Amino acid sequence: MLNCFKHSLKYYLTKLTSFLIFTSFLLVYFFSYNNIYAENPQKDGQSLLVPMGNVLQIDAELKNIIVGKEAIGISLKEGDVVTQIDGKSIDGYDDFKNTLDEKSDSQKVKITFKRNGQELYINCKKENLTQVVFNNFISGFATLTCINPETNEFAAVAHPISVCNSMKIPIKNGEISNTEEVLIEKSFRGNVGSLSAQKSEVIGSFGTNTDFGIRGTISNLDISQFTPYKVASYDEIKKGPAQIILQTGSNGTQKYDIEIVSIDNQTKPKAKSFKIKITDEKLLKLTGGIVQGMSGTPIIQNDKIIGAISHAVENDPSLGYGLFIQWMF
Repeated sequence: MLNCFKHSLKYYLTKLTSFLIFTSFLLVYFFSYNNIYAENPQKDGQSLLVPMGNVLQIDAELKNIIVGKEAIGISLKEGDVVTQIDGKSIDGYDDFKNTLDEKSDSQKVKITFKRNGQELYINCKKENLTQVVFNNFISGFATLTCINPETNEFAAVAHPISVCNSMKIPIKNGEISNTEEVLIEKSFRGNVGSLSAQKSEVIGSFGTNTDFGIRGTISNLDISQFTPYKVASYDEIKKGPAQIILQTGSNGTQKYDIEIVSIDNQTKPKAKSFKIKITDEKLLKLTGGIVQGMSGTPIIQNDKIIGAISHAVENDPSLGYGLFIQWMF
């Protein structure tokens, strides 16, 4: 899940002849509380992966545009995802704008959109759309799970990037950046806290947003100093002690103790592979448990990478769920 975002910049549709979106730089925390199920068959796992654990800033341009603010007289609602205009699929805001610019002010336009997974459409005048605020950029924080040392492919987040009621939104262009000066808002019972940080250098790009996180390519990070780990098979995951690797300050990543509490019996890709409990007193003092932004944090057990944090339990943030690592590739 992504928390519904705050708008600091927005692309406004202000002129009939010159359609503009005033970008929203969204503070989006990548986190999910919902069960997400995959339809993809299981792939062969990687033999070695480099677990990371550093906090990322994730920035992405969307293929579709999202309603950020409603307007009187038009039935689009906040969170609706506009996917087509007059039956033509949208490939980013510029495509949307160019198509609209070809139409007269009073000409009717068919807008196809998704709301809560249902595809709907409306017919409206071009001029009515000038009152609607749209967003086509997102930005937020999550954790880099691992990198394949042979291909430089990375996996992160461990659940789909979603905005409000728009699940697994299509990405046009995305990039990930390392961060510094990590700030932590602690979790407490009934409230999940958050991580935020200062963006530093861009280290990779992505365009794939799946049920189990994002995937892309690292282009600006030397991983030769990091230790590759063998990848566990599902039956190697055991109840008992394990560790996570996480950046919580300016001194790189550290290992923290957790416990695998229970394991779901999974034979195909599926969310919530196993339940975890944070047991490390130092981490509990820092974060109060699992916070938003920790999605994707790699989990190590018996010197193998077994998965990544994907969900928190709101009424007890020391508890959460992990996703089996092979489901992320």
